[in-house]
Amino acid sequence: MTDSEPSFDRFFDSMESLADTLSESLQSQVTIEDSNHHVIGYSSHQFESDPARISTIIGKRVPNTVIIGLRKKGVMHQLENTAHPIRIPAVMEVGLGPRLAMCIRHHQEILGYIWVVDRGNLAEGHAERVVEKAAGIAGRYLLKQRGWKTRQEKAHEDFFWKLLTSHYETEPRIRQEAEGFSILLPESYYIGVLESDKAINERFIQRFRQLAETDASQRLLFLTAEHNRLILLFSFVFPVEEPELLSSYVHKLIQELGQSEGCVLTAGCSPGYREYLSAAAAYREALTILEVKKLLPYHARHLLLYEEIGFWAYIPAIMEQKRSRSRKSRLLYPLKAHDREHKSDFLKTIAVYLTLNGNLKEAAAFLHIHTNTLMYRLNRIAEITGRSLKETDYRTSVYLDILTEETAQLNGWFQEGK
Repeated sequence: MTDSEPSFDRFFDSMESLADTLSESLQSQVTIEDSNHHVIGYSSHQFESDPARISTIIGKRVPNTVIIGLRKKGVMHQLENTAHPIRIPAVMEVGLGPRLAMCIRHHQEILGYIWVVDRGNLAEGHAERVVEKAAGIAGRYLLKQRGWKTRQEKAHEDFFWKLLTSHYETEPRIRQEAEGFSILLPESYYIGVLESDKAINERFIQRFRQLAETDASQRLLFLTAEHNRLILLFSFVFPVEEPELLSSYVHKLIQELGQSEGCVLTAGCSPGYREYLSAAAAYREALTILEVKKLLPYHARHLLLYEEIGFWAYIPAIMEQKRSRSRKSRLLYPLKAHDREHKSDFLKTIAVYLTLNGNLKEAAAFLHIHTNTLMYRLNRIAEITGRSLKETDYRTSVYLDILTEETAQLNGWFQEGK
């Protein structure tokens, strides 16, 4: 076959038909992938397959083990930095036999890849010309698909923001518009917000999508970025009854993404909802988690799910209320006055003791004092204030006052003691 043969001069309505045509021409198996290594076309001709191709077609994506193996061998670097097809020797560590491969490009941008199984039957020069011709056709197809996909993604993103900002007044209206966009809304969903200490770019978003797609139990429906935050609406294939399963999923996601992108991530997640009118409330709940974690990094370090937030949900509101009042806590006044006059550490002592759940051993170790010294200090605190920490109302009130009035000092103490 030559470049002028009519089979490549016709319109291809799918990458499957292009893969079949290329396969028929070269009498070999062909796989076409997008830039994220998702399979968008593969030949239906029945030749013997190697493990890498079989697992790729079954999973509709090149397995991470194969991609990592090829990168370690320098194969992907060579392929992505060459403008023409290259012959790749077998990499049996990842189950990949010999290939003829080429990047599908638009200027310097990689749009995808073509892989042809080399069974020793690919004529030198001829096979390269045919693959290069097919790559040009695939590139035009992917650019056209991208234009359609971009418009669709924009419409979906607009719909998502309308949900997050209480745009809709009724549930039927939400479902009607979703149907118009061909969006299949799951029965229940969660809103999650991930915050990074680095700016979020397109590469970051694509990496997140890749990680999310590796979990077959979860479905990512909407994803949008705002400054250094990713906002997502996701669901599970099977109902998640235990909070631990939801927590485990989100923790795993942020850990893997943080390691991959070299950043520090925090996250907040709403409870599950069925009504999409509740999406705005779910979004606010996820944001509340992030707000509390930012206000009190040590104390809220394990906080992730809003359904487990407890009294921490009210901390921002209490702080806001106290900002409008000039008068500070009368419960803390005696301790602060004593510390100023006698250079003591009673406020820090009670803050550490309450933060560590009244555990004498842990609190003493944190303060670098003996347990007996801590006991002495607690007894002195009771004498100075005239109140016992065994009184629930006093203990709770003092702790809330420390959290909301001595926040900066409190964070400093626990930053030093980490």
